[in-house]
Amino acid sequence: MNGMTIVWIVVAVAVLVILVALVAGAASRRSERRAQQEAYDHEQQARASAAQAEKQRAVADEVDARARKAQADADEQAAKAHRLSAGASERRDAAEQARAVSEEHRTQAQNLWPDDGSRNREGQPVDPSWDDGTHPHDPRHPRHSKN
Repeated sequence: MNGMTIVWIVVAVAVLVILVALVAGAASRRSERRAQQEAYDHEQQARASAAQAEKQRAVADEVDARARKAQADADEQAAKAHRLSAGASERRDAAEQARAVSEEHRTQAQNLWPDDGSRNREGQPVDPSWDDGTHPHDPRHPRHSKN
């Protein structure tokens, strides 16, 4: 082998090494750009997901606030119902006591006033036509109707 052939072989090997280095560098840069693009895409997805999560959090907070308000309204209505129920019970008790007192007075009056149905409390005879509305002075009498 002569010297020139060796030089050409060395030059060819050097060119091949340079070409391989250039191809490897280009592939490395493409791979790096692809990785950067992928990282950028993931970052954008993360931002979109974070924004969506924040919106959902805001909606959840709003729903929670409405639920607390509804619960407070329900508690207020329950307290109002309890107060009204207690008031109704008191009124019922008072009415029952008044009825008992009335009944007691009626019983005492009947015990003190013998009534056979023929005379009123003033001692005058009772007219049965007052009971059925046929007495001429009774407002239920047909003569007094506006028809």
